[in-house]
Amino acid sequence: VRRAARAADTVIATDRSLVSPVTTYLGVRKDVVRVIPNAIEPADCDRPDTASRAKALRSELGLQPEDVLLLSVGRLEANKGFDVLIRALASLVQQKTLPERWRWVLVGDGPMRDALHREISSAGLSSWVTLRGRATNEDLHGWYEAATLFVHPTLYEGSSIVTLEAMAHRRAVVASRAGGLPDKVIPGVTGWLVPPGNEEALAATIGKALTDAGRLQTMGLAGRALVDKEFSWRAATDRLLS
Repeated sequence: VRRAARAADTVIATDRSLVSPVTTYLGVRKDVVRVIPNAIEPADCDRPDTASRAKALRSELGLQPEDVLLLSVGRLEANKGFDVLIRALASLVQQKTLPERWRWVLVGDGPMRDALHREISSAGLSSWVTLRGRATNEDLHGWYEAATLFVHPTLYEGSSIVTLEAMAHRRAVVASRAGGLPDKVIPGVTGWLVPPGNEEALAATIGKALTDAGRLQTMGLAGRALVDKEFSWRAATDRLLS
């Protein structure tokens, strides 16, 4: 791999956070490294049926349009930090910081599902949390659209396509400062970043985020604009060709 990298005219890193590891471990000069991100097609998030599906999904949970729906999407593995989010939410409930009517929906499946079930029950959150399992494409986009806030508490991360999808749905994001997430989640612009694994910071940031619905909307719009500009397939392809 090092020999191939040294022979290359250009080495592509998919996130800014990878530039340093690429130069350090592959032994290439920084001036041959270019950042071209993994991308999504934003138009896929503008499906005509998404609004009606979002309304139906909220209705299934007994939520009104003004009620808070926190959404996370990911494989249920230890590195995704969902246990950290469970403890953060339990803290917010204890502090009576969350609104009276709220839910957290976790979409995804994996080896940690049973362990997360137990943690949710032990934390006394069962009536507020839905482990949805795998979702169809239609439902996944519906959940993004139904969400009030997207929360990605990962301990380490690559590019995080799910975060880009949430942003393409104009949702503000609370995420860990890990991997490629700082390229996407710009504090005060498209969302908030917290230290990975820090449940106190995560709880405080979620509580703060939910105090200003207007700001969430503004951040959501900024997130979509950033995806269109830098993380769409058109933008990535233009960079690659140049």
